[in-house]
Amino acid sequence: MKGSTTQAGTLLAAFLASLCCVGPMVLGVLGVSSLGLAAAIAPFRPWLLGLTGAFLVLAFYFAYRPQRMADCGPDGTCSVPPSRRGQRISLWIVTVLALLMATYPRWSASAGLGAATTVASVGVQTERAAAVVTLDVHGMTCSDCEQHVVDELRRVPGVLNASVSYATEKARVDVAKSVDLSAVSAAVDRAGYRASNVRRAAVSASSRATVSPDFGR
Repeated sequence: MKGSTTQAGTLLAAFLASLCCVGPMVLGVLGVSSLGLAAAIAPFRPWLLGLTGAFLVLAFYFAYRPQRMADCGPDGTCSVPPSRRGQRISLWIVTVLALLMATYPRWSASAGLGAATTVASVGVQTERAAAVVTLDVHGMTCSDCEQHVVDELRRVPGVLNASVSYATEKARVDVAKSVDLSAVSAAVDRAGYRASNVRRAAVSASSRATVSPDFGR
């Protein structure tokens, strides 16, 4: 019973640790765009990974600890200790699943499961950008986190396009009019991350139409 509990705890902790990265992919398939829970859990990822490791240690202890000697009757017959083969097989399956979830940010990009290096929310643009806002974004744990920030930036009045790069931890926002820089920072905060070095600059007429798709690459 203890082994089953620790295995369940291992999977739960590993899932929560990977939710900030797996969440966008799963919710995207389901057509759900609200990723507030995943963003809220992101800062606790190191603790959840530690909890995953602790549960695994306990699970292996219960599965491989020496069993006490079986009781023998007066006639010399001894009861056979219950087999732990099934428990150990399930433990190794749980271990592989937990490691896959815990390391998802590292292998998802090479497997083609994560988001692209740069996520840009470029729609049908009816206005030309009057200025560009650049900023650093801290706290992203994988490329899927980019979309969290993009979604919030799109909600800021006056924002036309947004591009976020997990690789460089930078974002670029095209705006049609003067936008309060604090509103841009607040949008990043709402997504569960932190903004710094928020700067605004005018754009030339030749570069006002769109955000460059190669930003951050």
